[in-house]
Amino acid sequence: MTYSSHLLPPNARPSSQDFGGLADPDIIWEDERWCRFTERTNLHEVRYLEVREDDKAVALAPLLITAKPGGLLFYDPPRLAGTAGALAEPELLDPSDQQRWAELTATLPDPDQYPSLALATFGNHHGVAHAHDRTGDQRRALMAALPELLLQAAAELSCRSVAMLYVGEPEAADIDQSAARVGYAATLLGAEGVLELPDTTWEGYLAGLSKRRRYQVKKELRSYAAAGWSTVVRTGPDAINDDLVELQVAHRAKYGLPGGEDRVRSDLNAVRDELGESCVVLSAERDGRIDSFVLYLRTRDALFARTGGTAPDARGCYFAVDYHETARWAVEHRIRRIHYGLAAYEAKVTRGCELRPRWGWFAFHGAQADTYREVLALQSQSIERQLGLVGATATPVPSRIPSVTNTIGAQQ
Repeated sequence: MTYSSHLLPPNARPSSQDFGGLADPDIIWEDERWCRFTERTNLHEVRYLEVREDDKAVALAPLLITAKPGGLLFYDPPRLAGTAGALAEPELLDPSDQQRWAELTATLPDPDQYPSLALATFGNHHGVAHAHDRTGDQRRALMAALPELLLQAAAELSCRSVAMLYVGEPEAADIDQSAARVGYAATLLGAEGVLELPDTTWEGYLAGLSKRRRYQVKKELRSYAAAGWSTVVRTGPDAINDDLVELQVAHRAKYGLPGGEDRVRSDLNAVRDELGESCVVLSAERDGRIDSFVLYLRTRDALFARTGGTAPDARGCYFAVDYHETARWAVEHRIRRIHYGLAAYEAKVTRGCELRPRWGWFAFHGAQADTYREVLALQSQSIERQLGLVGATATPVPSRIPSVTNTIGAQQ
C-alpha cells in the first residue's frame, strides 16, 4: 500500500464532518472535542497531517510544534529526551551509565533542535484517528508509514527535530522497523496503566479478586470511611468547580509541576467547555469540603483519567477514590476499562492494572544528534528496568534488541 500525506493549513480545525474517524472513538484522545481542547494551548502550535490512500483520507494525525525550549515536557522532543523524571529514571542505571548520562545531558536541550515537531496529543497518546471502516491490518500498515511521512512534514515546516510518541502494541513493532530505516532512534517512554473490569456487580468484582487484593481493597475502604470521608460522584459540565482548581494547584506545587492557578483554571475550564458532557468527577468529601478528586473523561465503555489532586492531610483518599471507588462506580455503570496513564507503576500494579508499554521514536540532526541517540538508549534502558522492578517487563521493539540493532546499523 502506498500512502501520501497532506499538511492541513495552520488554522484548519478538522471536525467529524470533515473526517468521520473523529466521531465517537473508543479512545477519548482521538475525539474531535479533544482536538478542540488541545488547540487552546499556548505552549505549542497545533497542526494536522491528513494521510491518504488512493487519494482517499484514511487517517488524521495531530502534530505539536514547539518553537523553542519551554513547551510541555511530554511533547517537547529535545527536552523529553534527557530530562530525568517520569519518562527517564537515570538513578536505575549502572554507576558508569549514570555518570555517562550526566555528561551527555549537561548540554541538553540543544537549542539548535528547534523548532521541533511531535506526532502526539495531550493525554500521552499518539492521537492518530483512523477511518472507521479500516481493518486492524490496514491501521498497522498506515502507522508504519507515518515515520517517513512525518519527516516530510517536518521538512515542510522547517522543523529541526522530530518525534512520534506514545505508541503501544500491536503497532509499535511495525513502526520500529520503518522508523529505524529512516534514521529514528527508539526509546521506551513508559507504560499506561489500564484496569480491565468484568461485566458484573461490585460484589461480583470483589469476589473475582485474589484473596490478597480483596483484603487490601476492603481494608483501604474501611480506613477511608472510618476517617469520615464519603465519595460523591458528579457528571457533566457542572462537575468542574473552583474546589478542583485549588487541589490541582497544590498537587502541582507538591510535585514540582508547572502551572499556577491561572493555567490550572484555564485547563479545567477548557475541559468543561469542550468535553463537559463526558466529565466524571469522583471526590472524597468530609464536613462539606472536597479533600481529594479525580477527573475522568468517559467514552462508551471506558474512563480516561485526566487530572486530580489531594489535600496534604487527606491520607488514604488517593487509593480509595482513584482506584476502589472508581472501580465501584465503573462496574455499576457498565464501564469495562479505566485508563490511568503513565507513571506510579507500583501503585497501579498493586491495585490490579495491566501496564501497557508506550514507545517513542526520535530523529535529531546536527552536532548533537549522536549525543541524543546515546541518551535515548540510556533513557530506554532506565524505563525498561523500572517496569521490570514491578514485574511488567516490556517486550523490546526490534531496534532495542542488541543483535537486531547491530544488523540495522550495518544496513544503514
